[in-house]
Amino acid sequence: MQLFTRNVLTVGAPADVMAYATDIRAYAEEKTGREIGLWSNLFGAPNGTMSYTMAVEGLADLQSATSSLLEDPGYHAKLAAGREFVAGPAMDTLGQPVHGEMGDTPPVGSYAMVTRATMAGGKYMDAIAWGVEIAQLVEQLPGLPTMFLSSAFGGFGDVARIMVAADAAAADAAGEAINGNAEYLTSVNGAGDLFIPGSGHQSLTARGA
Repeated sequence: MQLFTRNVLTVGAPADVMAYATDIRAYAEEKTGREIGLWSNLFGAPNGTMSYTMAVEGLADLQSATSSLLEDPGYHAKLAAGREFVAGPAMDTLGQPVHGEMGDTPPVGSYAMVTRATMAGGKYMDAIAWGVEIAQLVEQLPGLPTMFLSSAFGGFGDVARIMVAADAAAADAAGEAINGNAEYLTSVNGAGDLFIPGSGHQSLTARGA
C-alpha cells in the first residue's frame, strides 16, 4: 500500500473552511468507496493547510479510485463552490512505506507527528537503512505505530517518518519519551551526511474528519 496525500492551502473563517473541507471529503469518500482522512496542519506548515489522505495500491489503483470523481458533475460543482476557500493549486504526493504498514486511516481526533528530510546524493541506501532503524527505535519508546516512507512522487530523495498518537496527551508523552532517550539522540547525532543540511522538518497534524 502507498499513501496518497493532497495538500491544500485554505483561507477564510476556520469554521467555514472546515465545513467545506469536511463536506467535500465526505462526498469524495462516498463516491470512491475509499476511506479518506482530513487533517488540519497545526505546526510546521502555513496556517490553513489541509491534507486529504487515502491508502492506495499504486497509480493504477489511485486512477481507478478517483475516476468516478473526475467524471462527476457534483464533485466539480463542489470544487467550484469552494474556490473562495482555496489559496492556490493543490499539491499531490505519493509515499511508499519502507517500514510499517498503512492499516486503517487513524480515527478522528488522532495526531500525526511527521518528520521529513531529503537524502543526500550517493547516500540513499545508507539513509534508508538509518531511517528504518530510527523508526523502529522511536515506535518502541512510546509504543505508537510508526511508518517510514520514501517519496514515490514529490521531492526526489524525500523521506518521512509518521507517528500517530490517539490524542494531544499521547503526542506530548511520545515527544517526551523520544527526545529524552539517549539512544535516540545519539542516533540522530550520528546521521552525519546522510541528509541534505537544513532539509529536516517536523510538523504536527490532527485528523478533523
